[in-house]
Amino acid sequence: MHTQPFMKLLYLLFIISCFAHCKTGSKQSTENSIAVIRSIDPADDNYQDLAPFQKAIGDARVVLLGEQTHGEGGTFLARTRLIRFLHEKMDFDILAFESGFYDVTRIWENTKNGGQLENEVKGSLFYMYATSKQMKPLFAYLQTALHSNDPVTVTGFESQHSGANAKNKMFEDFEGFLKNFNASSIDSSWTNFKQVAVATFSSRAYRPSEKDKQTFFEKLAALKQLLGKHEKDPVTDLLQSPGFWYRVVASIESQAFRYWEMVQGNEVSYRDKQMAENLIWLAEHAYPGKKIIVWAHNIHVAKQTASLVFAPGNQAQQFFSTLTPMGTTVEKHFGSNMYTIGFTSSEGSYQDFNNDQFINIPAPPAGSIEDRLSRTGYNNAFINLRTGNGWWQQNQTGMLYDFMPVTGKWSTVYDGLFFIRKNFPVDR
Repeated sequence: MHTQPFMKLLYLLFIISCFAHCKTGSKQSTENSIAVIRSIDPADDNYQDLAPFQKAIGDARVVLLGEQTHGEGGTFLARTRLIRFLHEKMDFDILAFESGFYDVTRIWENTKNGGQLENEVKGSLFYMYATSKQMKPLFAYLQTALHSNDPVTVTGFESQHSGANAKNKMFEDFEGFLKNFNASSIDSSWTNFKQVAVATFSSRAYRPSEKDKQTFFEKLAALKQLLGKHEKDPVTDLLQSPGFWYRVVASIESQAFRYWEMVQGNEVSYRDKQMAENLIWLAEHAYPGKKIIVWAHNIHVAKQTASLVFAPGNQAQQFFSTLTPMGTTVEKHFGSNMYTIGFTSSEGSYQDFNNDQFINIPAPPAGSIEDRLSRTGYNNAFINLRTGNGWWQQNQTGMLYDFMPVTGKWSTVYDGLFFIRKNFPVDR
């Protein structure tokens, strides 16, 4: 007579137990995927905390390190420590910046010839990198390594040229190369090409006359034809390499199309495609077989952004849904030999590179990636999204683009996430 209520009670307790177990299991599964990072101090060379990071990278040849805004001092420091680790413990010897393809090449040539990297970067490396005090440890490390038995080579892959080196030195070097390679190409149209290119580097508002534009594109096509035949030639000296100058000319073309509003569709996709092609050429022809670290914005290192969903009415939706990031093309070429990492934070502030204003990081939405990571109590953490299971493979809200909430399956966007609980602005 009392058996049925008793069985119902047992069944109810069983359900409650299962529910509690499932919830706990889910939480444990989420937290077990998180590796605690003890330090983001570049001087900290006790790398035991980076063992999970090393395991996640594995045999990847190209590692892309992102950033949210170009203005987070903590991210600069964290990446510097990771770069030291990748160089010292994992044999990565090339560091490629999101900065001018030619500009950084000239920076490094000057440094190798006796210049001080910290001075050479001024005016030619992207200014948020060149002028931030949090970059000093990296510049000092690269300078010291240059004179060791295990140097790091510094390069750039950016498809737009805006630095002082591009404006003042590029065509001097280019002309010096052409005098030996094909002197007849230095003709009257060369002068026009040079003048129009430098004017374009200097101002997005500049527009050449129709006559100058036609002459410019005719010369550009002739140079691409001349140099393109040798794009894959072995490289011993970048500034004497026809392949290098082919990539410079292709980048000038990309920049002109973008600045003169000749691109149909998402303009940044056009830029990112050229950046990806520059990076791939560096990897396969300038530095074949070398392992490469890439320093760039979260947007550029993403594998895709089209599936991300922003809040209704957010104008960023159109941009991200039509964007083909650099990471898409790089992953297509390298496959699993590429590992890309997005960086994020849950509190603090950063400097807006557009207006130098200090911006507070907004409180993350409840249940978001940043909220959950913050609740762990860890100051810094790393998640390998390739192996993170359960919660990490589901749609989640994250704040990886200027700290705006956006929802997506983040394992399709990045291979890993690096979390810095409290970030702070760069000091310039």
